Amino acid sequence: MKRDQISALKSKKALFSATMAVLFFSSLASAELGESLVLCKSNKTVRTLRVEMGTDQKCRAIYTKQGVDETIGSGLNPSSCVEFIANVRKNLEEAKWSCREVKEARTSNVLTGAE
Repeated sequence: MKRDQISALKSKKALFSATMAVLFFSSLASAELGESLVLCKSNKTVRTLRVEMGTDQKCRAIYTKQGVDETIGSGLNPSSCVEFIANVRKNLEEAKWSCREVKEARTSNVLTGAE
C-alpha cells in the first residue's frame, strides 16, 4: 500500500471510531453528558476521550486513538475518571489539538432506496 493510502485509511479509522463513540452515546438521546465525552482533532486526526460505567460499578476513562480503545484509568468515583479525561485533554490541547465536550448526542435515520 502506498503511504497516501495508508494515511487515508488511518484517517477513516479515526473518523469511524469517533462516529462510533457518538453513536454509542446516542442511546442516551438528548441526555446531558457533561464531560463524559470529549472529541479532540488535529488536522484530520480525531481522538476521543470518554467515561463509561462498568457492570462492576467502576468508572473507566477510555482514550481512543486510531480506532483503538485504551483504558487510561478507572475508579469507584466517576469524578476520578473525569479527572483522568481532563488531564489527557489538557496534554492534547497543550500539543495544539482542538478539543470540545459533546454535551448531547442525537440520532437520525438515513432512508435508503424508495422508503
